[in-house]
Amino acid sequence: MNKYLANNSLWRYIPLLLILPLSGLAELASLYSIQALLPKLSEVYNIPLNQVGLILSAEVGFLAFAMLFSGSLSDRFGRKKIIVFSLLAGGILTLLCATTSSWHVLVFYRALLGIAVSGITAAVTVYITEEVSPALAGVVTGYFIFGNSLGSMSGRVLATLMMEHISVGSIFCFFSAVLLLMALLVFIFLPASKNFTASPSLNLTQMLKGGREHFTNIKISACFIIGFIIFGSFTSAFNFLAFHLHGKPYHLPYSLIALIPISFSLTFFAAPFSAKMAMRYGSMNTLSLLLIMMLCGALMTFISPTLPIFILGIICFSVAFFSSHSTLLTWVSSHAPHAKGQATAFYLLCYYAGGAIIGYLNGYVFASIGWNAVAISIMGLLVIGLLLSRYLHITERKETEVGIMDMS
Repeated sequence: MNKYLANNSLWRYIPLLLILPLSGLAELASLYSIQALLPKLSEVYNIPLNQVGLILSAEVGFLAFAMLFSGSLSDRFGRKKIIVFSLLAGGILTLLCATTSSWHVLVFYRALLGIAVSGITAAVTVYITEEVSPALAGVVTGYFIFGNSLGSMSGRVLATLMMEHISVGSIFCFFSAVLLLMALLVFIFLPASKNFTASPSLNLTQMLKGGREHFTNIKISACFIIGFIIFGSFTSAFNFLAFHLHGKPYHLPYSLIALIPISFSLTFFAAPFSAKMAMRYGSMNTLSLLLIMMLCGALMTFISPTLPIFILGIICFSVAFFSSHSTLLTWVSSHAPHAKGQATAFYLLCYYAGGAIIGYLNGYVFASIGWNAVAISIMGLLVIGLLLSRYLHITERKETEVGIMDMS
């Protein structure tokens, strides 16, 4: 029997609990370091406020597009190979970013970076589903999402702190080294898949047919929409948070603004706790609660009379976001009837597309009206996500009741 299935003890998964979160950390740190650098890039390259977010949208937009293929590639060639290749290619492209002084070339390299690292999350999530016992898969996924949140945090914090002392090119070199080091560590220490069966070929027609089946499955496609909403909301908030807090009425220095993402580390407790809540009370009930927390956080930034309340709202919003993402990933992977890697990839396509599209469009909202309009936009989107989560809960409950009646 597979040693990972022989015992449900979490201790059996120590190699996974160390290596997989670190791979997510490296990926997200490199990707979202650019978000912290937006004010600096606007200044250095003389890019208008409503256009500088294009570089992040290029990253996540092409990452989303690549998700069409990354899940299928992992189904064909194996989870570990795709993770290692993605980290290695990401490190090389991040290094190339340090070699250019052209804004357009930099955007091009960052778009390629999005494509390169697209395989990591898709492959990791299905690796967990295949190699970890069902009772603990949600918990292990939660720790992987914690690694993602830590990467988002450290990328933003370190980039913000470093940009006051070293050049943007040197910052790119630093994050390139992180990705290359993680490629080596994953290659050496991540256990090979024991329960993976390779797809016979990369058939584009079959892939599109499978994608159509996932999109017509309401249990899966509704999560695609919620993922689009939550990441679009999160990206919108953090694209313009530094601009807002640095300006009137707060006038915070960037070095202090950089400390806010440290709150992402709370996901270490929140994501696994949410996984346990999902097992006890149901995934969609848990997701609904998390979306309400995101709504409350966004509302606090809208009505905030003081800076501490504003920051508390952002913290509540962020922690609930990462836990929501963890819950959705586990749901999609466990409810897909076939081609789980492909289903996860389509979820991530929609997820990152939300960051690219909503984040970019809210740039015009922020430039024209300001933070409060962005907060209203976010709250409106989250209400839609909340309604969808309740619909999924009702659908799941009805199917369960019908199943019980059929058995009786």
